[in-house]
Amino acid sequence: MLVGTTNLNTTLNLTYVLTDVVETLLYDLRSEMGKQGYELRHDAKRNFNTAIASICKLKQDIDKTQFSTQENFGNDSDCLLAFIRLLVDRCGDDDKKMFEFYNYIKRFPSQLGLELADEKSVFAHIFDN
Repeated sequence: MLVGTTNLNTTLNLTYVLTDVVETLLYDLRSEMGKQGYELRHDAKRNFNTAIASICKLKQDIDKTQFSTQENFGNDSDCLLAFIRLLVDRCGDDDKKMFEFYNYIKRFPSQLGLELADEKSVFAHIFDN
């Protein structure tokens, strides 16, 4: 893993954290579908299994780090997933409300000094309507 705080370092770390989030969501979806008596179609099940196998291969890099680093990635992915679920729950399909949360969070000072995406392009669809 890269040391220090740069856009590259943060992007790499986010990639691993989001990979872990996706893995959790895949397992959660499969479990929830089973509880409700649904099953993935054969081709979808194969795609899910391929995705999970690929994620496991990506996560092998993390498995080679110190336990504390592994624990940090796990904690970060759990926190991010909880935040995403909360945001989705509170906003639903309301992108304007999502933009309000975005602007609220932007009020806090940057901790990393990262170059962030231009919100005009990210949220342009809100203002075009």
